Amino acid sequence: MNTLQRLATACMLCITTHATAQAANVTVVISGLGGSEEYSEKFNQYATTIADATRKIALTPTDVMLLRGDASKKEILIALFDAIATRTDIDKFSAFFIGHGSFDGRAYKFNIPGPDITGEELAELLNKIQSKQQLVVASTSASGALLDIIDTGNQSTGQRILITATKNGREKTAVLFPEFMVEALEGATADTDKNESISAAEIFEYANRAVESHYETEKLLAPEHARLKGEAAEGFEITRYGNLLSSQDQIPQELISTRETLANQLSILRSRKEDIDEDEYFDTLQDLMLKLADIQRQIDDSSK
Repeated sequence: MNTLQRLATACMLCITTHATAQAANVTVVISGLGGSEEYSEKFNQYATTIADATRKIALTPTDVMLLRGDASKKEILIALFDAIATRTDIDKFSAFFIGHGSFDGRAYKFNIPGPDITGEELAELLNKIQSKQQLVVASTSASGALLDIIDTGNQSTGQRILITATKNGREKTAVLFPEFMVEALEGATADTDKNESISAAEIFEYANRAVESHYETEKLLAPEHARLKGEAAEGFEITRYGNLLSSQDQIPQELISTRETLANQLSILRSRKEDIDEDEYFDTLQDLMLKLADIQRQIDDSSK
């Protein structure tokens, strides 16, 4: 058995031996080809930090899979995603792609050791995953090309959120977005609602603002413009910190799930503000805010 076969077997073993008694949060983090020692070190560091952060809310450590070096080769990715696709216990699935991307005007490619994987191939793999919610974060150059490839509408795989580091495939320079996204996961600064939980919306907003600020400070024209596509990003939890993390075993899961549902409803309501009667909008907004405050109070009481 060669090295690639052993890696594929190990990946699938993590999946097939998993107990399915509870709904799971499954995360795959892929560090692509660096092209230089500097970028390779950065990409591996970013990927490791993301994996560590998402592992804090995983049901078991094996629900977070980190692929680097030869483990990120195309055949390994395909084997891993095919194995994950056999699971029926996944509530949330996240895929983070860290590295370089390319776009030739027709096809996006994620740069990995050996043959690159195309945007269409990534979409096919993601569509196989059975989950209620799905988050895809493409933190690469030219990743905006995926906005036209990866669907976020109604689908059999559930509700999907897509974050890209660029607005289209023509923004091809190396991106700063992953650096600030990782920074958002490491502390409370990105937690705008101060609930000790970092959501997909919060990491996007933090990193996007930080990128804009960087280029404004340097008085440079920004070569990257991140995009978020899909609803429910406010309720998609990435990691926890503080009392919520240390006391999470004491907090009933239904409270966390209810808070995420309400946050999703709030996100959807805000996105449709222009299409709703003003009185109806503010009545619904007030109702959701009151419910969120009550749920947060119950969570805070549980963590004391």
